Amino acid sequence: MNNKLKPQSDRDIFALDIGTRNVVAMLMRFEDGVYRVLGAASAAHETRSMSDGQIEDIDLTARTVDTVRRELEEQVGISLSRVAIAAAGRALVTRRSTAVQNIDPSAPVSDEMIHALELEAVTTAQDELSEESGNSDGSRAYYCVGHTVVRYMLDGYRIQTLAGHKGSQISAELIAAFLPSVVVESLYSVVDRCGLTAHSMTLEPIAAMNVIIPPELRLINIALADIGAGTSDIAISEGGSITAYSMATMAGDEITEDIVGQYLVDFGTAERMKLSLSEEEISYTDILGLEHTISGEELSHSLEDATERLAACISENILTANGKAPAAVMLVGGGSLIPSLPEKVANSLNIPAQRVAVGGKNLRIKLDIPGCTVLPPELVTPVGIGITACMHTGYDFSVVTLNSKRLRIFDTKRINCAQMLLQAGYKTPQIIGRSGRGLSFTVNGERRNIRGDAGIPAQITVNGRTASLEYIVKPGDSIVFVPAVSGRNASVTVAEIIGGNTGHITIDGEEYPFGTVVEVNGHEVTPDYCIQSFDSVTVTHVDTIGAMSELTGYILYRNGYEVSPDEELFDGDVLSSRGAANKDMPVKADSTVDIAAADNTPTEDARIAEGKAPVSQAAPSAQSAAPSAPSAVPTDMSIILNGRPLALESRRDLMPHTFLELMALADIDMSLAPPSGNMILSINGRNASFQDELHEGDDIIIRWDDK
Repeated sequence: MNNKLKPQSDRDIFALDIGTRNVVAMLMRFEDGVYRVLGAASAAHETRSMSDGQIEDIDLTARTVDTVRRELEEQVGISLSRVAIAAAGRALVTRRSTAVQNIDPSAPVSDEMIHALELEAVTTAQDELSEESGNSDGSRAYYCVGHTVVRYMLDGYRIQTLAGHKGSQISAELIAAFLPSVVVESLYSVVDRCGLTAHSMTLEPIAAMNVIIPPELRLINIALADIGAGTSDIAISEGGSITAYSMATMAGDEITEDIVGQYLVDFGTAERMKLSLSEEEISYTDILGLEHTISGEELSHSLEDATERLAACISENILTANGKAPAAVMLVGGGSLIPSLPEKVANSLNIPAQRVAVGGKNLRIKLDIPGCTVLPPELVTPVGIGITACMHTGYDFSVVTLNSKRLRIFDTKRINCAQMLLQAGYKTPQIIGRSGRGLSFTVNGERRNIRGDAGIPAQITVNGRTASLEYIVKPGDSIVFVPAVSGRNASVTVAEIIGGNTGHITIDGEEYPFGTVVEVNGHEVTPDYCIQSFDSVTVTHVDTIGAMSELTGYILYRNGYEVSPDEELFDGDVLSSRGAANKDMPVKADSTVDIAAADNTPTEDARIAEGKAPVSQAAPSAQSAAPSAPSAVPTDMSIILNGRPLALESRRDLMPHTFLELMALADIDMSLAPPSGNMILSINGRNASFQDELHEGDDIIIRWDDK
């Protein structure tokens, strides 16, 4: 490196356009409201190391980038280390996404809130793409390489910008553009090989749009086509916003390849001939070694069919993206210099020829390049990359290591560990974990609580030190994450709680249970029944003639003889009755008596929900005795979660309960997420954060927002 070179300052914007055929490097500054281009350099790839905007050979591409970087450094006298780049490629995918957030109406909307809102919408779109691609291991199939906001809304009204306004709800609808992770990773690999650090990344049509069609012109329905060698990148504006992106896999190479076929020359010779179309005479040697000379006009005429195909492809993509013919079309990029292309695009779109123009004129750009007074169309994209970096609207992708795997994340300075793990594909229970759900039920009116097993919390270390979910991730961090293990839910059967044996006898031909008789919510159950939360369990011990007589209301006889009330019952006994003591309401073994309904008292579930003691469904006899209960688990507080009462057990660490604990208890089904991906998190009607402490009687909502 030249030791006389000055280091790159924060004002020096180094933009790099890695195209299919050429690499263009440019140094810019923004001064006094004008973008100054201090220098530019370009070079063609030695071989066809890129195809349709995607890098095929990383080493060869890096070699060209390094050559161009060093040439630019010699021009400007500055050692270049930080670079702004742009992505393109035939596999571009776009998604519309909307994010909605409820906000504090007393505080103005900040830039940070707007950024978080847009990030939420982008993340939702990216999650949808990852799910569609079937990446169940949490890896990202696509990276977002740019987004533009279609509209902001404040309390249901469209607004140009949210910053500084006050309201109760904000939303952003945007278009996010994605490329496969392999495309983005290869681009970063080239930058890394050259010892450069990428501090901004955008999409090529976004970069070109920021140069050619400023925000004040986006009210007009304009289509921008950036025609490179391998792809034609398209962006559409209307109503003040960028409304669509598209990518045509036909560009300048279509013309070059037609020259190869017609004139029997190699690709390099054909490329040189294409760039000489404006000359009177063009000399070339074909692959047979024969020398030829033709006029530029003759060559142009021979390329009419190829130019027609290119114009038709670009026009078709514009119509698909826009849904109609636009009011005007701007062509930029090296391919825009192909003679007669603007006229053919106008014809394909059926709009006046003067409505299709080659861009690059009347721009607020000062060129400090000798012999260059007007920005050439091929330099529009690198200028746009620099402008996008100056506007701080490009993405800042950074690499961290997560469990020994490289993970590229964007806007790292604003992402904490929890957000990073979600972005990496981990689910909420893996990040937060939870104790097993406890059981709360009653036995003969007495409340019972059984704890679930304690979970194992997640473990996070960053660069060898223990870290929390709130830690802000930094570029280069080495993160080790051990997912949380949720505890098992409490589970208990009737036999484990009650014990005792049950037999059956026959009275007047009907079968009755005796021994320990258990009913749950008014229905007889077997000993292997698993008790559920809010069950009302009624236990009655019937093991003598007297107890059975009292239960049924019958005077019972064995073998026709009246027997002592103290006489025990035996399994299989056959008894008879002479008549019912209470003929109006005899109780049979298969009958169900709803005492709560009979005396108009609330049902068991309703009383439990109100925090009252449940009513026993069948009063035990004097000879009955409730079984011994397991020791009750102390409850710290009672709250309402999504409309249902919930008893929170005392924390083993004696710390206050926080909102974060409830995320696991809410059982959010990720498959039911609405398109917006928004979730309502509130305590007593106000927005909640994970660290908010809980208090007795709090009314908590944790659910998807389906609005």
